[in-house]
Formats: sequence, C-alpha cells, structure tokens
Amino acid sequence: MTGKKILILLLIYASFIFAQNQIPPVTLNRTAVHKLTSSYNNAAYPIFVSLPSSYNSSDQNYPVVYMLDAYSSFGIVTQTAKLLAFNNELPELIIVGISSEGGSKEFIYNRARDYTPTYIPVENLPENSRLMLPASGGAAKFLDFIEKELIPYIESEYKIKKGDRTLIGHSLGGLFAAFALFENPNVFQRYVMISPALFWDNNYILKQEVNFYEREKSLSAIIYTSVGSLESNLFVETWKNFTGALTRHNYAGLKLIAEIAENETHYTIIPHLVTRGLISVFKH
Repeated sequence: MTGKKILILLLIYASFIFAQNQIPPVTLNRTAVHKLTSSYNNAAYPIFVSLPSSYNSSDQNYPVVYMLDAYSSFGIVTQTAKLLAFNNELPELIIVGISSEGGSKEFIYNRARDYTPTYIPVENLPENSRLMLPASGGAAKFLDFIEKELIPYIESEYKIKKGDRTLIGHSLGGLFAAFALFENPNVFQRYVMISPALFWDNNYILKQEVNFYEREKSLSAIIYTSVGSLESNLFVETWKNFTGALTRHNYAGLKLIAEIAENETHYTIIPHLVTRGLISVFKH
C-alpha cells in the first residue's frame, strides 16, 4: 500500500472518529432548564421542567408535581409519568425537578443540607453516614425557597392549575416531604413519600407530628407513602410508627395510603414515586 493510500485511509478514519464524537447527547423531549438562586440560603438550583405532550396544542392548565433529587431521578419520573398519562393511568402533568449544581459530591452535600430539618454535627453521626450527610439543618430555608420563590416563578411561566401541587421525595427527600407537611401544610395538596428517612435526629418527624396534632385536628392532604420490605429496620420501624400515628390521630380531611412494598430495596423502590405514588394520590 502506497503512502498516499495510507494517508487517505488515516484521514477517513480520523473523520469517522470526529463524526462519532459529534453525535449529540440523548435529550428528553419537551423539557427545559431554568436556574434560580435562592435568597434564603444563597444556593443556586437548576430547575428541570417537563411539559406534557399536549402542552403546546392545548389551552388547559395542568397540575404540577414538584420532585426532589431531580439530579438522579428526573428521567425515571418524567418518562414513566408520560407513559402512564398516555395510557390514561395518570393525568397529564407538569413536572418540576429541583436539581443540584456540580457533580455527585455537590449533590450529596446539597441534599443533606436542604432535606434535613435539624442540624447534627457530623462527628455525632454514625461513621458510615458521615460521607452521605456532610451538612444538615436547612429544610426550613429550602421550604421557603420552594414556597416563596420557586412556585411563584413556575406559576408565572407555565400554564398551571392553581392549588393543585404535589410534592414527591425518596429517602431524605421523603423526610423533607414529611417536614413540609407539618411545617406548612398549605403549600402542597398531595404528598408522595417513598422510603422516608424518618429516623433523622431521633425520630424528629414523629415529634413534629405530635406537636402538630396538639394544635390541629385536621390536615387537608392526600398522602401516599411506602417502604420496601427488604429495607433495614431503621427505615421500616420508624415508617410504621409514623403511619400508625397518622391513622390513630384520624385527622379530618386526611386521605392516607400506606403500604409496604414487597421485595423492594431502598433503591428498587424508587419507581414507586410514580407507579404507586402518583397514581394513588391522583385517584383521590
């Protein structure tokens, strides 16, 4: 083979490699990204928005689902919800995912800070939890951001069905959803709490619920919550105590759907945010 032919082949190969590198990444249709910086905690949040299939061809307003942990689970939740809406198992929804800037390290730090209602010094945590919970205690400021900055922004930008807001969260996200329920129950009408980490700070949420019940005997909300049968007792037992308290107190206006998800672990249960959670709360 002559040098000229070899050069031509190398150029063809180089062109092929260049073309391969230019293939665009996979994207989710009918989605957008906004960036908001909160005045309450000075944190910047990428906000992922998924619009329903009929959004651009319809004048209707849509219910909104606010989801936590969008950095890791936005694709799972939005694509599953659209498939179920196509099959009329869910209404068409606008899904607003609150994400995190940076990579995995920043994601771990931010969710630990934002989703936990009380501060615990890292040195007081079990050693195997310290990397997952490097910060804590910012839930009240994060809820202020959602209520007073994020929700008004979303409702000014999109065709929203006012007064029809759902909050969904898994693990620490489920802990935050429970905190929001008792801290300011007027922000959301529906809640999905999957494998909530209710044991945080010596069962802080259970105490918050008792204090709430002493003041209020009504709770206008639709709640779906579940925990996996294969999860640790730390999750399962506090979840049983929590759902037992809600049932026992029999709040006026509360609709509670609670179930143990058989053969599910702390991570295989994540699709239940949609397949069990959203379907359940939108049936009521």
